[in-house]
Amino acid sequence: MMRHKNRWGFLSLLISIIFLFVSFNPTISGGTIGINTNISFSFIIGLMFFILALVVLASRQTLDAILIPTGDLSPDLKRTKRAYAEGKERKDQVYLITGVDLAVNKAETYGIYKQLRSHGVPPRNIRIEGRSKTTLENVLESLKKLKDMGAHDVGIASYGTHLDRFEYVIKKAKEEGIIEPGYAFRVHRLPVQETWGEHIYGVVSNLLYRYELRKGLKNAEKPWFHEPIKKVISYFAEKAKGRHTKGK
Repeated sequence: MMRHKNRWGFLSLLISIIFLFVSFNPTISGGTIGINTNISFSFIIGLMFFILALVVLASRQTLDAILIPTGDLSPDLKRTKRAYAEGKERKDQVYLITGVDLAVNKAETYGIYKQLRSHGVPPRNIRIEGRSKTTLENVLESLKKLKDMGAHDVGIASYGTHLDRFEYVIKKAKEEGIIEPGYAFRVHRLPVQETWGEHIYGVVSNLLYRYELRKGLKNAEKPWFHEPIKKVISYFAEKAKGRHTKGK
């Protein structure tokens, strides 16, 4: 399980600075400044904590799980590539494939699964959340599954705007007590590159999402204009993506 290494690393660094400062013992006599070069116990402790801080901060962090949301084939491949690049050094790294209507959209799920398997990820390390019917359910069901897995530090591989949406829902879930107050859950962003069309789509989706959740997660209501706007933005995003691909 992942430990919050940065926190321990900086704490060790702070302790080392304190002990090294205490061991620094300048003397002033006759207008000259001298430094006591005798190695003190506090100097040794400070040096030990300094070395520990360097080791902790330089070591690679591991994640309890890496979440890969589904979309369509091209983004899925980018997300999976990013997720595997983050978790490949840990043999028992768990990947959670998650998305809306996975029972219907089997191609996306299988595409991610197949790509992970091609990298040598064993089936036991690949989990699937396929019960959700909406994006909101998708996030909440994923949180439940991650909690059941005992995951605390979770990486999410997706576009920046999509990650913003995930983090907003998680923040609301914590505020409303859907995520238990005592449960330490931390998101680690694993962003993938997005086209300007995908970025605009994500920004609009985030605005619609915030409007939908204005009364809280439990009272979420999708306005009538939600789907029409998303379809229009999605259409132009796909057009922009097509032009972007041709230009390469």
